[in-house]
Amino acid sequence: MFTLEGHTAIVTGGASGIGLATVEMLAKLGANVVVADVNTDAGNAVAQRLKEAGGQAIFVSTDVSSSYDVEALVNQAVQAFGSLEILMHFAGIGLEQHALDTTRENWDRIIGINLTGSFLMMQAAGREMVKRGYGRIVAMSSMAGVRGGTGRTAYGASKGGVAAMMRVMAVEWAKSGVTVNALSPGGIETALVKKMHDDETRRAYLAGIPMDRYGTPEEVAAAAVCLALPQSAYITGVNLPVDGGFDAAGVIKDS
Repeated sequence: MFTLEGHTAIVTGGASGIGLATVEMLAKLGANVVVADVNTDAGNAVAQRLKEAGGQAIFVSTDVSSSYDVEALVNQAVQAFGSLEILMHFAGIGLEQHALDTTRENWDRIIGINLTGSFLMMQAAGREMVKRGYGRIVAMSSMAGVRGGTGRTAYGASKGGVAAMMRVMAVEWAKSGVTVNALSPGGIETALVKKMHDDETRRAYLAGIPMDRYGTPEEVAAAAVCLALPQSAYITGVNLPVDGGFDAAGVIKDS
């Protein structure tokens, strides 16, 4: 019942973590996959592995903060497979730094990649999708953009901005057959989280997660793929928590 045969999907950040898990799920559902990442070796290896397994895949080296790279990515996807139905925009970077210690350089880097990069990718893909009258865009926000967390000034601002931008695009493109949604993961076991979450951060996070564990990249990927299905046509403008109940929780007691 659920298939993405004939659909072409761009996945930014597709060489690792949540992006890689999403790439693998999309390929299993029959999608043509465009792996976009700054890590050329890893990205080429992922695309080659998918092709050896019988899938359709290419790798495009992409810096999402570059207008030139973003336009080239979308053009190459369309040239390779004839259309673009899905964008999974997951490329991003993290930073844990208190507000008083956040430098202008770090602020600009986080905003440039996470927020401006999201704008460039979603605009470029949206332009192609609106023209064709169909599309599924899933962007990456974060619980850090929804709730205030220590050391998340720049990161939280960038992810909160992604959620706000997603809602605007969802409204503007609703009549064009294009849905735009976002995911807000909580604690997910990725390489980025391992860099950002020290022992104290991990302890504090787990204390607020009813499931009492971090999630997996595959659990986030499953939510993303659900939003990319043709059957999800009436879901748009949603910032979906994938967080083990973190956003829902108040006081947590064992009994």
